[in-house]
Amino acid sequence: ERFNTYRLWEIGKPPDFALEIGSPSTAQTDLTDKRQLYARIGIGEYWRYDATGGDFYGAPLTGEYLQNGQYHPFPLHHEPDGTIWYYSPTLNLNLCWENGRLRFHDPATNQWLLNHQEEQSARQVAQAARQQAETRAGNAETLAQTAEARASNAEALAQAAETRANEAEAARQTAETLAQELRAKLRQLRNESP
Repeated sequence: ERFNTYRLWEIGKPPDFALEIGSPSTAQTDLTDKRQLYARIGIGEYWRYDATGGDFYGAPLTGEYLQNGQYHPFPLHHEPDGTIWYYSPTLNLNLCWENGRLRFHDPATNQWLLNHQEEQSARQVAQAARQQAETRAGNAETLAQTAEARASNAEALAQAAETRANEAEAARQTAETLAQELRAKLRQLRNESP
């Protein structure tokens, strides 16, 4: 059974990481009551993402870590293109706000993690490539079978031609033998006649 809430009493420990997504109905609670509650129960990292760029939380992205029961901000990094990011030790990822989008970057591999649409698109591309490869493999198998059948036919034709050639050679030898016998018989008849 799946739940939409984190059941602390069932799991036995608070989450290590929490991310709130700003909305008009939850923004104030996320900044006050929920922040205090998360600190009290011991959530190690508390993050807030605001797609508007700061209308709900005053900043597009904020990350805080828990120390001695209080949240403290992670160092903020600004890029020349306007991207801002923080490093999350819990996730071992950079969380980035980029033109209204929340993106995750793996500093160990220097690669961006795919979002849901990108992952779905990548899966579709991979599936299409797999199907194309299977089709090509099937075509190659068909071509190989056709080539094998043609080779078998060519071999059968070659054997038939060799058999005919052998038969022709045998017929030639038989005819030559008969011709020799007839010549010999003819000589004998000539020698016997007066």
